[in-house]
Amino acid sequence: MAAARKTSTKKYIAAFVLTLVVFSIGIFVGIFLEEARLKYSQQITLEEKVNLRSLQLQQNYIGSGLADCNSLHHILEQNINELTKKMSLIMDYQKKAVFNEKEFNLQLQDYFLTEIQFYLLSKEIDNKCKEDNVKILYFYDENKFETQGEILSYLKNKFGSKVLIFSLNSDFEQEPMIKVLLTSFGITEFPATVINNKVYQGHRGVKDLMKIICQEFDNKDIEAPEECAFLS
Repeated sequence: MAAARKTSTKKYIAAFVLTLVVFSIGIFVGIFLEEARLKYSQQITLEEKVNLRSLQLQQNYIGSGLADCNSLHHILEQNINELTKKMSLIMDYQKKAVFNEKEFNLQLQDYFLTEIQFYLLSKEIDNKCKEDNVKILYFYDENKFETQGEILSYLKNKFGSKVLIFSLNSDFEQEPMIKVLLTSFGITEFPATVINNKVYQGHRGVKDLMKIICQEFDNKDIEAPEECAFLS
């Protein structure tokens, strides 16, 4: 009987040790993966900062003839598209973060700041070059059932370089500049879009947004894509 108890106790101890080892390995792997994600996010943040500085320098040289407007518009759109893709990745990392949540929040804050800088730079470029696109500031909240983002992505695919979209999370309180923009535009309802400085609060469907965008092409004397010709 005593021998059976000893055997049972050894089994419990062995099971506990095995569980502890597996748990420790899981924590170690989790830390390793999160550190790798953090390192990668820091690398792509640096890349976007370099891209932004390069674009700012080219914009400054427009007047001296060392850069041309067509190239500047093309580079701006490329950088914004890349930033959007990478921001989605960082947001996914941030949601999964356990050990480095603060660091990932800082990375996300830096991305929102970079996106705002690109938006302001695009406005500066318009002062030196003829406008050839419609700019959309998109403010969203944490409503997972909202489809406004998908609609804007669809329109971006249809209009291509003729539309620039800058997406900002209205619930991200860590970055005060987002609050400044919301206040300056008088936005209190989400989702909200600001299209060439005109504010549209609440959800907008595909056809409604297409009409607004096409009207902006006409207002700005920008050559409208063929999709605008089919709107009634």
